[in-house]
Amino acid sequence: MSEKDRIKRLLKEAEIYRTQGLLSDSKAKYLETLSLVGKDGLLSKNQQLVDGIKSKIRAVEKALRELSERPDKPELTQDMQKLIKKLFTFSHTKEAAAIEGAVALAKFGQYDQALNEFHLLLEQGILPVVTAKNIVRCYVAQRKPEAAAEQFAKWLTRDIFSFDELKQLRTFIKGAMQKEGIEVKLAEVTARPRKAARAKRTEEMFLEISAISIHLQGGTLKDQTFDFEVQFQSANTVTVHLPSSRKEVADFLAPGTRLDDIQCYSPITVFRSSGTVAGTATIKHGPKQGDYTLDITIDAD
Repeated sequence: MSEKDRIKRLLKEAEIYRTQGLLSDSKAKYLETLSLVGKDGLLSKNQQLVDGIKSKIRAVEKALRELSERPDKPELTQDMQKLIKKLFTFSHTKEAAAIEGAVALAKFGQYDQALNEFHLLLEQGILPVVTAKNIVRCYVAQRKPEAAAEQFAKWLTRDIFSFDELKQLRTFIKGAMQKEGIEVKLAEVTARPRKAARAKRTEEMFLEISAISIHLQGGTLKDQTFDFEVQFQSANTVTVHLPSSRKEVADFLAPGTRLDDIQCYSPITVFRSSGTVAGTATIKHGPKQGDYTLDITIDAD
């Protein structure tokens, strides 16, 4: 393997670690890359490359500092605590349960089958916004921005969503794609749909967790912190991914492992909780084949 190929591989590994929340490992890979570049007479003169790597290191160091300086457990008002518990409780209703089968397909890489299920649920009016976001997540996982844009354009012509919900979905699609480094052009939401569906609209509220930060307090990984984007969610169980190169982390987070310090990020608040690893598995299909999927059940109180 040439030095250039080795540098490319290290940069790719560092980025994978960063996106999976393995910040210390990411920094180590970037530093190793910078060291290799410095030893190469030609590459060391490429200031743009050197500055780019240093910028990546600074960004990771900033994220690590923010984690180390994070405040103690956020103080939530009683009203907010009650709301969180209520929204988690709602997630166990019959409608949410109907989505779980499709989510199970998606998190194991069966995206085409999952999309078929989600589209059927959407036609049945089952939690339209929740279902639509899961459709988007499948397209993001498949890296199909054109399909997401086409789907959104179709939703603009339907009476499934309200004007505000379409704006919300547009923002969600843009944000989800950008996190993966994908640009997508979406039609603007310029007018309220003629007959936006309103049936059972209040029942569609649930606690959507977009990311979690786990601080491990025991074992061989004691005091390490891992940040994860939530890939899918069923009730109060979230699904996150680990790269195949981090088998030791997946093995450590075996089913039944208690997690006493989990910071959860949702659109309405940031709160601390605890939870349990509900399951682990290896993804058998799709672009993330060989990676690990972790299901973590967040305590509702």
